[in-house]
Amino acid sequence: MAIEFLLVTYPEQRAVLADGNRVGFTNHTFMLPSDEYLITLEGSGYAPPNQDVPLSGTSLVKPMVISFSPIAPAGGGAPPFLPAAAPAPAPRPAGKKKKNA
Repeated sequence: MAIEFLLVTYPEQRAVLADGNRVGFTNHTFMLPSDEYLITLEGSGYAPPNQDVPLSGTSLVKPMVISFSPIAPAGGGAPPFLPAAAPAPAPRPAGKKKKNA
């Protein structure tokens, strides 16, 4: 049986599952026997939910590359409100010294 190479990309490291079995980690190339696999990631919060991959004709230098992307959390995923920084104090006019308190 031929050995094939798969690279699954995702912004963070996650376990990669082929037909429900752990086979490697995202952003690393790993080897699998030539076949068709249902690829998913461990955990949630990514899209698409799975990818059906017929794995053949690859090599170490030309692996099959598939990508998953994070999805925004429920509630819109807008960044939290951060107050603006206080403005810098106005400069003192030249020639005037600060009084000692």
